[in-house]
Amino acid sequence: MAVAKNPKTGKWYSKFRYKDYSGTIIQKKKEGFNKRTDALKWEKDFLSQYEGQDLLTFQQAATRYLIDCEKRYKTNTMVLKRKYFRLYFSPLNNLLLAEITPATIREWQNNQLLALKDDGKLAKTTSCIRNINTQLSAFFTWCVSFCGLPSNPVRAAGTPSPKSSIEKRGQHKGIWEVKDYNRFIRSVKHPSYHLAYNMLFWLGLRRGEVLGLRIKDIDLKTKTVKVRQNMTSWGIDTPKTKTSIRDVSIPDHLVSEIKHYIKLIYDASANDLIFSEITLDTIRWQFLSYQKKAGFKSFIRLHDLRHSHASLLIHMGFTPDVVADRLGHANAAMVLQVYGHMYPQKRVEVTDALNKVYQD
Repeated sequence: MAVAKNPKTGKWYSKFRYKDYSGTIIQKKKEGFNKRTDALKWEKDFLSQYEGQDLLTFQQAATRYLIDCEKRYKTNTMVLKRKYFRLYFSPLNNLLLAEITPATIREWQNNQLLALKDDGKLAKTTSCIRNINTQLSAFFTWCVSFCGLPSNPVRAAGTPSPKSSIEKRGQHKGIWEVKDYNRFIRSVKHPSYHLAYNMLFWLGLRRGEVLGLRIKDIDLKTKTVKVRQNMTSWGIDTPKTKTSIRDVSIPDHLVSEIKHYIKLIYDASANDLIFSEITLDTIRWQFLSYQKKAGFKSFIRLHDLRHSHASLLIHMGFTPDVVADRLGHANAAMVLQVYGHMYPQKRVEVTDALNKVYQD
């Protein structure tokens, strides 16, 4: 470490090397101090944030974590991460990282479940608490790598399972067969919603991908939809992942509907959104309304149209890698993780086919 005066400027500077949280040795220099004591104080304050990692509080580590994440994640992802830390992780803020054990996490999980139940949000508990838990686990994994934490206490504590999720365990996601979907879509008379839901079911697109489509993203000659952008709560963004950027082929019956619909759009330009009057919220609210209108007694989520498309492909005999490519998943393993419960029947079909060959 060195604190000295620059003979040319007459100002003091501090120059030293330090090891950051990733273990990289970095040289640091800051100039422009009027007094030697000012340079020394700045140097001491700067180094203090890299010393005593075991004395870091949850809040101090969280601040570093979020700054690091800002360089790696998209804006909408960071908004969600900050929301989780603000709304759900604040009870841990004043605890030292070294003090947070699996038992601490277990207690925090139980308190979160009780809070959601008291707020009348038990129906949302299963997906909500698991998402919250995953975010917290990601933070502690980062702490293991960069803050000297010996292990991730969230992994040891396990994933919380509210009573409602235990009762539903073993049931797959809401899936519609083609006959169910046809019954639903007959109740949708509005042309914009009719086409939007058809794209969700017949193309397997995500809600944001459908609402982010521009006229120029539809190639009727090659019968292809080009997924190049995504609608989020914060506006238009790039697709969810790199593999989400893809071309999806359109079945003939949907080509005709798209062609007719585009003709209805007044004075449209190539960069205009196809569904400019539909929002992320209205497409979901109307989906529930149309299900009621069609006479359904139990309802599925809007995202389940995408699951239904995947199910349809699987039952038509397409392999996981083909399904992954169409849905924009990173690999076939992800498809098997989400839809693996649908493949056992395919194994039975393989066995039946082999038996038939043997008998012949």
